[in-house]
Amino acid sequence: MATLTFDGVAYEASEGQTVLAALEAAGIVLDNSCRAGVCQSCLVQSLDGDPPKAAQAGLSKALALDGYFMACVCVPEASMAIGRAGQVRQRIGAVVRSLDWLSDTVTRLILEPQGTFTCRAGQFLSLIDPGSGVVRSYSIAGCHDGLIELHIRILPGGRMSSLVASEIVPGYRMTISGPSGACFYEDLDPDRRIVLAGTGTGLAPLWAILNDALAQGHRGPINLYHGALDRSGLYLVKALEALQASQPGFRYAPCIRDETDAAGTDLVSVVTRAETDLAHTTFFLCGDEVLVNRLKRALFLAGVKLDRIHADPFVPAQAKAAA
Repeated sequence: MATLTFDGVAYEASEGQTVLAALEAAGIVLDNSCRAGVCQSCLVQSLDGDPPKAAQAGLSKALALDGYFMACVCVPEASMAIGRAGQVRQRIGAVVRSLDWLSDTVTRLILEPQGTFTCRAGQFLSLIDPGSGVVRSYSIAGCHDGLIELHIRILPGGRMSSLVASEIVPGYRMTISGPSGACFYEDLDPDRRIVLAGTGTGLAPLWAILNDALAQGHRGPINLYHGALDRSGLYLVKALEALQASQPGFRYAPCIRDETDAAGTDLVSVVTRAETDLAHTTFFLCGDEVLVNRLKRALFLAGVKLDRIHADPFVPAQAKAAA
């Protein structure tokens, strides 16, 4: 049993209990969403004591060295003093400026932070509804002119989905915190080949990376593969087709699962068969966790170095707090 000291008060963590579960049992509220060590909503800092390395997986080297870790997957190995993430994860109010439907199931939410919120398009943030306390992580599809663009899939029975679909209107006040993630366009050779591949609203960070690359004058070829179970799962199709027509180096390839041949050419198969210049390509993979991990593994086994694969797997909120 480990002792956790939080805000100067000591709490006991049972054998095998995570920091998040122990603090919640003590009545302490911490932001959290995926509870799987991916979204980083529950980031906290060790003030005394070393967190297990597994609780820092996926964090930047700087954050890990500063003692930050994810409370939802941290089973303490010894007593620790813990503080909230503080200045590293910004937390600020944001006003909804507009909502519009990108497809039958995806809405675009435009937020205006009520102060400085430093982020990169392609990273992800935590969106918090102050009234209900619901927290969900969403990729940043764009950040410019003081506004942040999110793409939100509306899921039946989803708590945040229900709010977005029925209650949130322009002027609605929310809270955002973050950002996290390393899926963004930066420090790439402008002549290097880029492959963007994802499913569902995994298109949001890919859309952000694509637009950043083009805005920064990227000269190398860019291929974007967007997978969906059927055509209703695609969105931004006209915008992507228009970019393909106006940008000679850009190719858009929608991958519809129910239109594939008997060989089962899903997104993983399409990408691995089409992309053969692996040594000169940087990959960005976003969307469904299982598919992203499958594709990452397939590329690695084909010889792609891990530092050339940037992955952002989407982990759904637990069933008790459905997205």
